[in-house]
Amino acid sequence: MLSHRIAIGLFVVVVIGATVGCERTKAPNLAANMNTASSVRELLQAGAAEGGGASAASLSEPTGWATLTGRFQMLGTPPRREPLTIDKDTAVCAPGGKQVLEKTVIVGADGGIQNVLIYLDTDTPADDPKWEHDSYLAKKSDEVIFDQKDCVFLSHVATMRSNQTLRILNSDPILHNTNIQAGRGAIAFNGSVPSNGQTTYQPGGQTDRPFPISCSVHPWMSAYMITRDSPYFAVTDENGGFEIANVPAGVELEFRVWQEKAGFLQKVNLNGAATPWKQGRFSVSLANDERREMNVTIDASVFN
Repeated sequence: MLSHRIAIGLFVVVVIGATVGCERTKAPNLAANMNTASSVRELLQAGAAEGGGASAASLSEPTGWATLTGRFQMLGTPPRREPLTIDKDTAVCAPGGKQVLEKTVIVGADGGIQNVLIYLDTDTPADDPKWEHDSYLAKKSDEVIFDQKDCVFLSHVATMRSNQTLRILNSDPILHNTNIQAGRGAIAFNGSVPSNGQTTYQPGGQTDRPFPISCSVHPWMSAYMITRDSPYFAVTDENGGFEIANVPAGVELEFRVWQEKAGFLQKVNLNGAATPWKQGRFSVSLANDERREMNVTIDASVFN
């Protein structure tokens, strides 16, 4: 937009110079003015290009809705899950001497990777029914539950919209502390939750990546969360599967994919073909009523 302003200023100077105090019969001045006008035109065109759409919304509008679904699977031997050191409130946190394993990488019997986060990274218009399906608009104000039991956060990777309320539950008979280490757009929170009690949290903005959650009373407790303005996100289940329904169709959208140990996933095989995802990003354009399936395999070395 700066070059656009410069171009307008040059244009004004050219016009004034051509009409005030100049002899029209002098061809050299006319030639100079024509050259300058050509430069102004080029600058105006460049300015218009700079002001072009930075998001999908400014380029086109969706033509309908589609579904993005798939599965993340690990190839090879997954890393060993280490036991957590539980040295406080053991009657509640490790009842009967139960061994509790960390959740950095959880892989099912057939290789499905749990807790992979997929979320829309393209900024889309808020509260626009062309970009947000009725099924999401109807639940926009619903609360999101975040619970803890046996000194473990039950949602290891939590997701919510930036304007929703997080209801933090404590299903244990002991005190917990929930330290939401947000930033980059969302509000941080650090508060105690009494035994069998609850509190609430409102992020007030979106973040461009997940942030950690911990408990100051029980330092082995950990989780991650992301807050987004749009509703298009998912976390893989115990089988590595995910589904994002009613995604805007007919426009190109960019998603990001993240996993706690590996970070943003970059070296993947998509539907049998090696596919680089720079900084975990991939673009997709879906047709109306399409159900696009993404079968993603990742070598175990990525998690080691």
